[in-house]
Formats: sequence, C-alpha cells, structure tokens
Amino acid sequence: FGNGQYGQLGMGYSAGNQLPDFLRPRYIDSLQGTRCICVSAGELHSAVVSADGDLYTWGDGFCGQLGHGDKRPQLSPKIVETGGLEDEVVTMVSAGCRHTLAVTEDGEIWSFGLGHFGVLGRAFTPFEYDADAAVMQVGGAATGDDEGFAGVVLPGNAPNAAAAIAAPPPPPQQQQPLVEGHLDQELAAHLDLIANLSLDDSSDQCIATVVDSLQGIRMVGVCAGHRHSLMLDADGGLYSCGSGKTGALGHGDTQSSMYPMKVMALEDAGVKVMQMSAGVDMSMAVSTSGDVYSWGKSDGGRIGLGMMSETVTTPTKVQLQQQTTGKGTSAKEQEDRFRAIDVECGYVHSLIVGLDGTVRMCGGVGIDGHADGVNNNKEIASAADMGKPAMLRDFNVWHRIPEPKEEVKKQERWKKYGKYEVKGRAKMLSGADD
Repeated sequence: FGNGQYGQLGMGYSAGNQLPDFLRPRYIDSLQGTRCICVSAGELHSAVVSADGDLYTWGDGFCGQLGHGDKRPQLSPKIVETGGLEDEVVTMVSAGCRHTLAVTEDGEIWSFGLGHFGVLGRAFTPFEYDADAAVMQVGGAATGDDEGFAGVVLPGNAPNAAAAIAAPPPPPQQQQPLVEGHLDQELAAHLDLIANLSLDDSSDQCIATVVDSLQGIRMVGVCAGHRHSLMLDADGGLYSCGSGKTGALGHGDTQSSMYPMKVMALEDAGVKVMQMSAGVDMSMAVSTSGDVYSWGKSDGGRIGLGMMSETVTTPTKVQLQQQTTGKGTSAKEQEDRFRAIDVECGYVHSLIVGLDGTVRMCGGVGIDGHADGVNNNKEIASAADMGKPAMLRDFNVWHRIPEPKEEVKKQERWKKYGKYEVKGRAKMLSGADD
C-alpha cells in the first residue's frame, strides 16, 4: 500500500493504464504461491526474498537499483538474475534511496544501484551517458553542496570529469537569455543530458556484484540508507560506507568512504551489534545486550540524544531507562530495565522497539526541527527530556526478533561416553574399592 507512481507497489497497471495509490494493504498477485521471508521498501523501489533464496525487485530502475542489467522500471516483481546472484541463496535484502544491498547464505554482500558517495561499498563503472559532467554544468557542483545526488562525481567516474571541474564558468555576457531565442548553457547542458539518457546500460551499477573488500568475513546483515550503507558481520562487528558528511558513518569524522570500514568505536568498547538502521544522514544500532547507540545528524532529537544541533560522529549510547518513581535503582528495577530489540531510522525521526513490545519515538514532529518527538506526550515531563526517546501510549508491537542476552561463558561439563564410563566415574566418586 502507499504511493504507486513508480510501480513500487508491484500491482502493475490498473484500468486505463494507471498506476494508482492504495490506502490499504493489497495482495500482490504475481507473488502468489511464493513464500517470502524478507521484504524491504526503498524510496522508489521494493524488494523481497523468497524462502528458496530468490531475490525479487520492482519499481523504478532508472539508477540500476533493481539489478536487472538495465535501467528499465518493473511494475511487478521480477527475479534478479544478473552477476551470478541467481546461483546464490539470498537470505536478506535492504532497499535504499537509489541502491540495493543483499546478503547470501555464504556470508557475502552483493550491491547494485547508483554508486554515488560510495554506498555500494565497491568500485563501479560509470553509466554509458556522461551524466556527471552534464549535471555539474547545470550548477549542482559549483556550490559544493552534496545534499542531493546531483553534482557528486567520484574521481574517474566520467571521462571528462576533470575537465568539467577545471573549466571556469563562462562570463555573464557570453550567456544568451531565453527571451532572445537562444538556450543558456545551463539549460542546454540539461537538455543534452536528457537526450543521452538510455534505459540500456552496461554499467555494473545495474548488475548485482559482490562487495569483494569483505571477502573472508562472514556477513549476516545489511541496511541501505539515503546516501550511506551499514553492514553487519557474524561476530557483531559493524561496517559503514558512503557519505560521511554528517558523521553518519561513525568513524569520528565527516569523511566519506568508498569501501566498508569497521566502526572501531563500537569494537573498542566491546559492543556487539545485532541490529542496525541507516536513515537520512543518521544511523542507529542495537547491541546484543539491548542497548541503543546512535550517531549522525541529531537536529530535533531525531536520534534520541536530546535537542542538540551538532553532528555526532561516533556511536553514542541513548538513555532508555525505565520510568521509576522511587529514588535509586533496585536490583529488580535493574533486571527490568528497558531492552531494545529493534530500531528504525526515517527522515527526521526514529523508532525504538523494546523487548516488552513498547515503542519509543525520537524527533520528527516540528517543522522547524525543534520538536520534542511526540505531540502532547505525557512522558515529556520537563525541558530536560526534550529530544529524548518518548514512549508512544497505547501502542504495542508483537515481534519475533531474538531476545538480547547477556554474554555468559559456557562452563565445561562432563560428557558421558557410555555406560562403562558412567559406572567407573560413579565408583570413583563414591570412594568404593573392590
């Protein structure tokens, strides 16, 4: 259900060749008989994994995010059969803004889609049309702003990228206004870009390709965000790549990364991650002990760290203690402390799901970016609580996510190898002697 403008609902055309919106859940007929174990919705495309390990994608494919070897849209689910992924057993998928990440049974990560900012975690070949240079001439890169996808060029991505960067803007007197019947250079560049667009493209951004820099590390989870990606290994180690402008990568700086790098702040603190979420310029993760860590853009309390406006470049623990009336914390209260099992980042807000099914919301209400997170929420008792996670009243989530557990070393136990071994040990322990 939702907006179906780009075919991301997988319903195909309705009467009159329309792509309607649906306000209520509707069954996808083309997946009838297919048991799905994982589903993910991106900005303009969707993906599911079947119980047989097949990956289906549909929706807008203009940036190659469907992985079908071209940039054509798909109005109904289609199996991804490029790059050898058809021979793999896919266990998980995550659809981002313009890219897709998938995890296989062998512990490999495959990526496809728009490779800007390094979100794919690998090197990639440019699209056949020289979009980068044309977009730059429109003025996207002249401002140095990388808030959107326009104007971002990776070194070597376009044959004439260096020339486009080095070329100074033409003097104002050389630009012909439209009223005189001539196209100005910015509009001409934009029209040239459109004229060179093709739905057929040999770029490996359109083809499912393994992230080879993680070879040898067993990966179990992925999350594709707006312009960065998070990846999880079997030992609870977290990796990130893509745009680091707001500190969303968690490496202690605002540098971008073309390839996955381990978030050492969590590693050094001995924190093992079991679930994570990459939103718009922000990231959050849940540890195996049920704690929540967040970093990246923090405006409006969107990551639960209060009403700060500065960038958080390293994972910071979110305070999620239960509401208590007495002074101090008893052993029982400590035992019953709030434990998170899931977290999801959106555009200007995030949600934290507790083991008890309760939901806490961070940010996302005020247009001016200075909201407390929840309108008229009684949990917000004072100004000190503004921008911190607030419990949603009369809202409970039923989940089947593995419960977080404290790590306990297994004690060695005696093994029984047969009746004679058992009889001999019993005799020895009793002190009897023939």
